[in-house]
Amino acid sequence: MLRVGDKEDVSTLETVSLKEEGFREDDLREWIINSPESILGEDFRLVGREVSVKQIGDGIDLLAIDRDANVVAIELKRGALKPKVDFQGLKYAAYTSHWDYSKLRDQFEKFKSTSWGRTLYEEETTFTEVLDEFCNEDYTLNQDQRIVFVGESVRERLDIVLRWLSDRSIDISVIEFQLLKDGDRLYLDAEQTIPTPEHTVTDVSPDTSDEPWKEDGQSWHLNERSNEETAGLLEDVTAALQELEFLNGPEWGQKHYVAFNKGRKRRTAIRTKRTLFHIDLYDVDTASLDAAEIADALGIDAESVAVKEDMRGSGRSGVRITCNPNQEIDFDALESQAREILGETTE
Repeated sequence: MLRVGDKEDVSTLETVSLKEEGFREDDLREWIINSPESILGEDFRLVGREVSVKQIGDGIDLLAIDRDANVVAIELKRGALKPKVDFQGLKYAAYTSHWDYSKLRDQFEKFKSTSWGRTLYEEETTFTEVLDEFCNEDYTLNQDQRIVFVGESVRERLDIVLRWLSDRSIDISVIEFQLLKDGDRLYLDAEQTIPTPEHTVTDVSPDTSDEPWKEDGQSWHLNERSNEETAGLLEDVTAALQELEFLNGPEWGQKHYVAFNKGRKRRTAIRTKRTLFHIDLYDVDTASLDAAEIADALGIDAESVAVKEDMRGSGRSGVRITCNPNQEIDFDALESQAREILGETTE
């Protein structure tokens, strides 16, 4: 990196190490806590620092959630990343893969009570609020796990292993950084080296050829996600739900579901599949609902309705109604039942 001024004032910034400048691994950790996107190249929501994992007797430097609500284990090294750190990261991913909403919520609450957590979150902020505000609408909590290694460099033997794992769909990223010195000033320059970053498409003219649901979501769900019989039923169901004046929708632009929102919050999602689909109704009073009674009102099999305290690992209560063309659903009853389930009955 060059420092430039006039035509005669050109000089190379000196590359120094964290150790030479008296910085510790803790300093690197604090920089990431304060500005994760600047160093890691991606925005995360941090939920833990030096997280103890009982089964392996070791601690994860930083634990985070990404936009898809995947768990991200971040391992830091002040100097070079060396062999054995690969196995360390894989252990973190394996053991955290079993962490459910309750376990991650407890970890978040523990982090929030620390001095680091208090700089990021208000005391009254809940884990569910963080997920709903930060994550993509169709998130499933901890569906996958990611590993991020951060260090000044990567030893050759480790580099070969990490690239091999990354090429085989293990979600591993490596961020290499340099500390640059310009007189009394220091600069941290970070770059993702594994996997090799791909060129992004300009935001001015987005290429949706690989994401057809964004170009024409209705055709995607009716023609690609559904067969002919299921598509006809899907159209009838969306028409019935459109009668609910407190919901906005349908919004067809997601890959796996059709959304109905109240304000900015998704309250209903129709999750499409080839021969059936699920109607998921969120944030309901489960104590007042009976699955068998809902199914009877709709004219469908009892096993086609489920009342759940935790929908898809989101921590949100809900009702799932499974629809398929082999059952004749009462659409007027669907409208009234959805209204009642969502607590929006008219006077």
